[in-house]
Amino acid sequence: MLETPAELTLSFADRYGAMVLLILFVFEGALVGKLLPTRGLLIAVVVAAGTSFVTYASVFFAAVAGATIGQLLLFLAVRRLGFDPSTHNWIPVEDSHLEQAECWFDRWGSVAVAGSNTLPVVRGSMTVPTAMGRVSFSRFATYSVAGSCLYVGGLLALAVGVDGALSSELAETAVVAVSSLLGLA
Repeated sequence: MLETPAELTLSFADRYGAMVLLILFVFEGALVGKLLPTRGLLIAVVVAAGTSFVTYASVFFAAVAGATIGQLLLFLAVRRLGFDPSTHNWIPVEDSHLEQAECWFDRWGSVAVAGSNTLPVVRGSMTVPTAMGRVSFSRFATYSVAGSCLYVGGLLALAVGVDGALSSELAETAVVAVSSLLGLA
């Protein structure tokens, strides 16, 4: 039996949506995947996969865990291995970004980690300056998780709102768009 692109996308989101989100958010957390559409994909997975508590919980956990794992890996690479992301083209960190993040860190302390993780454009920008400082790994992890929970919770609320606002015809169009984005059409 041949499935339509919409049915295939729904099936894909049900089976692999949370795993794909986890992997993409790891890359985003490590600042490697800043060009990946993690926000849009999270919303698309929620719209495509349905509106059950299990779906919401798995999407929330995958996104928060992925972002936190990525940030912790980058933190450890900078702190333990002396990794300098500004010397690599595949991580979009410039000296001016580091200077701005250091100013935030000097002004707000570790709380800047949680605050920056709640903002879409600057998410993860505090990872490198924090790793270069004297903040403990566990304290960084706590603030990273807190900020990511707020960010992903907001995205999830937006996704639920989008899903509720879509008529069934628009939902079908959204599913088809997601399937073409994922190369399933």
